[in-house]
Amino acid sequence: MKRIYDSTALERADDDPFAPETTEGDDRSPRTIDWGAFSHAFTPIAVRHWAIDVTVSTDERRYEPDEPVEIVVEFRNRLPFPVRIRTDSPNRWRWTVNGLRDASRVAQTVPDRPVAFSFARRERKRFRRQWHQRIQISDDKWDPIEPGVHTIGVGINRADAAARGLVDSTEIEIRD
Repeated sequence: MKRIYDSTALERADDDPFAPETTEGDDRSPRTIDWGAFSHAFTPIAVRHWAIDVTVSTDERRYEPDEPVEIVVEFRNRLPFPVRIRTDSPNRWRWTVNGLRDASRVAQTVPDRPVAFSFARRERKRFRRQWHQRIQISDDKWDPIEPGVHTIGVGINRADAAARGLVDSTEIEIRD
């Protein structure tokens, strides 16, 4: 009886039927498409901005004084292809409390060089922040916020984010 490995039943050709054909001396790798760059080049700016859905939420609606506020920020690409949006600085998004960026009156020192905020097809990016109901008034001093209704806002870091629909906000109440 002849063993199977002695026969030619398991011999295979060196050619891979799924590899692209190359000619002798052709050392190029198979071409691939960078779909992110492709969609960025051919998708109109208005469509790119419409594609990104921005939401902000908190774990509760009302808080006791000094109780931490859990903030959840989500960016979602609605389209079935990648999208890139230009931002004004390397910080791709920002959050505010009553219009104060990062709940601070201290100026940010972030370079003003544009970068891209990239999303894969139908991608969701979720971020969590915790705010301790304080406003920064100097590099080393934070003051508690007054009781009442306060607005927490989020937006992609662009000067025209509100006009382009790249912002969202929610209100919370801090009890007396």
